[in-house]
This record gives sequence, structure tokens and C-alpha cells, in this order.
Amino acid sequence: MSTPINDKILTVMQWLSPAFPIGSFAYSHGLEWAISTGCLIDAATLEGWITDVLEYGSGRTDAIILALAVRGVLPFDKLNAMSLALCASQERLSETQTQGQATGKVMRDVWKIGCEEMVLPVALGAAAAHRSIPVDLIVPAYLHAFSSNLISVAVRLVPVGQTQGQRVLLALHPLIDALAQEASNADLDDLTSCTFLSDVASMRHETQIPRIFKT
Repeated sequence: MSTPINDKILTVMQWLSPAFPIGSFAYSHGLEWAISTGCLIDAATLEGWITDVLEYGSGRTDAIILALAVRGVLPFDKLNAMSLALCASQERLSETQTQGQATGKVMRDVWKIGCEEMVLPVALGAAAAHRSIPVDLIVPAYLHAFSSNLISVAVRLVPVGQTQGQRVLLALHPLIDALAQEASNADLDDLTSCTFLSDVASMRHETQIPRIFKT
């Protein structure tokens, strides 16, 4: 028996809520270093940074990996290995592994879904496939949650206010929609990345003192 669509929407909202216990609030994806060095100083530079990460960086690659997992293009272990290989730094590796493992634990304990020991996008994709959640629902929701978390980092580190943060998120909606459509139909050959400054930020953050965030 298929799951009603309203239940699927509510399930995705629960999985990608800030209240979902995987500690996403503790990860800045290198943003903390970028803010501390003056690369990000206001809402405009924040929007530009997130735009690049979505269009050319880990936002895009994770969305494609997630979609491939939902569609069952490759076995989950192979997708997991590929996702790990795409991590540009030790902190990126830790970020996706730790959140993925936490996701797997909650999925096991609450939904009885076996997706442990996977990185975040693969764990979410495996869970979505298990619950028959369509790719065109989970992928845009994931990108929205990813963007929201980065904006939350910037708000907490003060370069933008809460209202400005919401304006940035609203401005990103068309890109999130377009990228979600692209990622939902992508294949392995579409996995590319070119966000050097964001990758360097994640590397430099490894030795940043003082710091608030894990990555």
C-alpha cells in the first residue's frame, strides 16, 4: 500500500527540520572561516557564496547523489564511496559522515529503516526510497534545508540579521527549484565540482582558532 502524499510531505519536513537530531546546527561548511576573514560581510556576499556552493559545489553534488540514491541508479555502498571521494577536506568528510550516521540511527530507531554507516545524502536517499518518497520532493527540500542552515550560520555570526537572512533564502528559491529539477534527472557523468574558495575555507577552518562550529 502506497503512503499518502500528505504523509510523505510531512515526513520530509520532519527529516529536514532543524529539530531533527543530527546536529546540523554545529556545521558551518567553512562559512565561519569565510566570515572571520572578511570574505562574507553582508547579505549580498552571503547570497553569492551560497549561490556558488549550490550551482558549482557540494550543494549540487550532494543533490545529485541524493537523487541517484532515491532512483536506485547504483547500490548504496557504491554511491557512498563516491560521495566520500568527492569531499574536498577532512572537515567536509566528517560533516557528511557524522550527520549521515546520526540520520541512520534515527531512521533505524523511529522508522525501522536500515541506512546506517552512510553519508548524509545517501542515507536520506535510501530512507526516501524505502518510504517511496519521490525524488522531486526530497531533493528541493534537501537543498532548501542546506541553504537555510548556511544562512543560520551567518545570522549567528552576525554579518546579516534574521530578516536579511530570510530575504537571502527567498532570493535563492528559483535557483533551488532549477537545481532540484536538474539534479533529479542527473546521472553519474553530471557529478562535477568547482568551488575552490569554499573548499579552501573548509580546509583552513580545520586549524582556525578560536572557532564556534565543528566545520
